[in-house]
Amino acid sequence: MPDDPYAFNPFDPDETQHMWDLLARMRAEAPVTHPMEGMAYIARYADNAAVFKDAKRFSSAGGFRGPGVVVPENESFLGEIDPPLHPRIRRLLLRAFTLQQANASEAWIRRRVRTMFDAFAAKGGGDLMHDIAVPLPGSVAAHALGIPDEHHDQVAQWCHDLLHSTWPQTNATERGHGIAGGFPEFAELLDSLIAERRALGADAPDDLMSRMVNASADDGWHLSDVHIRTLSVNTLAGSLSTTYLLGNLFHRFVTDPENFTAVLRSEPAKIPMAVEESLRFEPPVLFLFRTATTDTEIAGCPIAKGERVITGIASANRDETVYDHADEYRLDRDTLPDHLAFGVGPHICLGDHLTRVEGRVVLEEMLDVFGRGVLKLAPGYERRLVPMFLEYGPESLDVVVAR
Repeated sequence: MPDDPYAFNPFDPDETQHMWDLLARMRAEAPVTHPMEGMAYIARYADNAAVFKDAKRFSSAGGFRGPGVVVPENESFLGEIDPPLHPRIRRLLLRAFTLQQANASEAWIRRRVRTMFDAFAAKGGGDLMHDIAVPLPGSVAAHALGIPDEHHDQVAQWCHDLLHSTWPQTNATERGHGIAGGFPEFAELLDSLIAERRALGADAPDDLMSRMVNASADDGWHLSDVHIRTLSVNTLAGSLSTTYLLGNLFHRFVTDPENFTAVLRSEPAKIPMAVEESLRFEPPVLFLFRTATTDTEIAGCPIAKGERVITGIASANRDETVYDHADEYRLDRDTLPDHLAFGVGPHICLGDHLTRVEGRVVLEEMLDVFGRGVLKLAPGYERRLVPMFLEYGPESLDVVVAR
């Protein structure tokens, strides 16, 4: 729609990651727009929250896929599944992602973080994304699944490669269709771990993968091995949103020592605010998709049955009617911002508690290991965002440890 001043390509990161001024105009002038044919973008907080909460009118089927891409149910992520299957699976997974479970994981996470930071400091620096932000969340998710520690770095890299391939949009890569076709080594490892748990039965270790393998209902319902593999990848891939939360926090730590690092060092009670403000101001996931199940309307604008609705998390999180100084990152807010970075309603992110624990622990350990001004951007470093249309965070972050 070349004559539409609000048009953009939602599958082009060069557009979606750099449209803050356009989003502000949308919130002020056109809260529902049609960036391309068959799609509606929702700009304001209240309208987005309403869409997230209304699973009946706005289906999650199709997820983040491109137009016309149909994915089998057992190869669909949780966020792509509607009732009645969605609440069944969600109840099963929720047992592993409670606040209590997240807090219980803190000691393991802290040891892992400290080991990674100590190694990073010892070698004099490197790429904080490659060395810390990518492998850490994947390792935490892999630990919850029960994947042996020696495979953690590899599965984190596989997940990174999967989400930054053509697979999210098309469910395929040049190697083949689906996870098994596009990433056969990844599928082979997970399938072998699932088979081990099937063979062990009641003697399988108490982890998320075993719970999925052994889950059954009175009516005989159970997850197929293919679906367990898919949901395992879902759990690992979901951790990458934490990757870009960490990347955004790392960038502030290194580039704003006076207003960020020094403030947190003198007032560590503000560390949770630092995490929440990053989630609000620069959400790792810029938007998600829903599909209208009937002719309806949003903010008085008609939405046709079958139209894809883009829930504008990035725009909603800077809604001037909700937040004071909405377009500023602020550590001096009176209360933690009630943002939409994790969504809201029946599909709210399962890993929200774990993400917050990781963000807090990483900042606490970073402050302890790296003194004020110790980390500097490497000479010649230029910030580039990750080349994925719905993610927001640095692709790399090369730093040196000052001696």
